Amino acid sequence: MPTGNPAAKVMTQTSATGVPDDGFTLIELMVVLLIVSITMGLVTLSFRSPGQQPLGRDGERLAAVLNLARDEAQLTGHPLLLKLNLQGWHFFQSGPEGLSVVAEDLLPAGRFEPPLDHLIFDAGEGTGTQGTIQYWLGIEEIDDFRSLTLQRGPQQVRLLTDGLGHYRIDRPMP
Repeated sequence: MPTGNPAAKVMTQTSATGVPDDGFTLIELMVVLLIVSITMGLVTLSFRSPGQQPLGRDGERLAAVLNLARDEAQLTGHPLLLKLNLQGWHFFQSGPEGLSVVAEDLLPAGRFEPPLDHLIFDAGEGTGTQGTIQYWLGIEEIDDFRSLTLQRGPQQVRLLTDGLGHYRIDRPMP
């Protein structure tokens, strides 16, 4: 039985026009997308091998430092020498007295923790060097560096360049 009370007939407005809206608001959709993306990120991280993560981080750090070193060599016009071994890396510059270590605040030395088992440098044409590597990062626009493989146990990380100096981690397709 209808009542004469106007308060009983009031509808909650869900839009600016006063018409009830049966859809989702933008905020609700954004919250759902945020929850889904966080969940997917956590699932993706859980599938990574625990031994691969430190090696991958070492490879990413080395690629970033190589990019920085090449940029520094091009900007200053002075080539830099990378000395890389199973324990880590250092950068050197040539001067009147010979080679000297580059300042740590400019190009920090790095350590592989734990040390690598193998280090393979491929300069193209099937040539490969294992163990201690010395490589000049010059002022040239084109580098001959092709790939650098870091290996610890069964895990491998490969650094690549297209020859123009941008170093990146090779991510194989699944």
